[in-house]
Amino acid sequence: MPFEAVTADTSAFRSFARQHGVSDDAITRILWHVQPTVHLRLEDPHRVGPEDHVVGYVGGLPEMPLDAPWELGAYFVASLDLAAIPKQPLDDGIPREGHLLLFADTDYYASHGKIAQVIHVPPGTGMAVRPAPAERYADDEDEDVQEVLPRKALILQCASAWDFLDWLLDPHDELDDDAFDGDGKELYAQLLSAVEEYAARVGHPPVIERTTGKLRGVELNPPYSRADYGSDFLRKREEAVITVRNDPERFDELYSRALEEAGGGDEGGPWLNLVEFGEDSVFDDGDGELGWVIRRADLLAGRFDRVAHSYNC
Repeated sequence: MPFEAVTADTSAFRSFARQHGVSDDAITRILWHVQPTVHLRLEDPHRVGPEDHVVGYVGGLPEMPLDAPWELGAYFVASLDLAAIPKQPLDDGIPREGHLLLFADTDYYASHGKIAQVIHVPPGTGMAVRPAPAERYADDEDEDVQEVLPRKALILQCASAWDFLDWLLDPHDELDDDAFDGDGKELYAQLLSAVEEYAARVGHPPVIERTTGKLRGVELNPPYSRADYGSDFLRKREEAVITVRNDPERFDELYSRALEEAGGGDEGGPWLNLVEFGEDSVFDDGDGELGWVIRRADLLAGRFDRVAHSYNC
């Protein structure tokens, strides 16, 4: 089928950066390879202080729309108050109104890649606290009641952070020749230079620290099969840099095509991180990452009913 660009509005970030004197080349490199993220911290409710910016909660009994299901065999994991989370100049594609409710199968190890229950609740929707679902069998007096996770507060830790679309590289590390093929090192160095220019011109650089506990950004340990953002993807970036100098409105077309190709040409573009928590922060044990991922086209269209489970260990 012919390629159709799935476009996002990048003009606001380009305008913001230009106003601060950031060059168009640096802006294009940042837009090409950076995913904005909001860092979150989980805290025991009794330890939340007056200075903490609470944006939701994990576990406990959820406040849900009156007609929304909570099935036996699914953990209620988290509720995010999207209006309480500030926007940053680089748009993350998440609405800033209503609530986002996240559920995970109790067998979340085996549900990796399967559709997850995620509900975006528009503002003004009638909601009520939902008791845990239960099932009683005909010949048994006991009920099978859904386990409720420990209640924790979600604290806004950093409202303006960036992750790079890559698996191995950390911008704080030295660029090791062994980590690159061909001109990959030079291409990656150009990206770091663009971020440094942005930080110097804007004056308040975003945090760049790959971590778990976040809204959007990049998974802490994304599978190799998710997408290939290596040297070929970076070379296409440099081709776009030249084109965008004289034709900035073509950025979204070129970027969408490159993302689709990096993701193996799958319709809807590659899977992007929606939310990710450390397994131990939600369940008090384990060493993996529990997440929810979404196709880029679905993210831009707000189709949260197409989110999939992600579990990495």
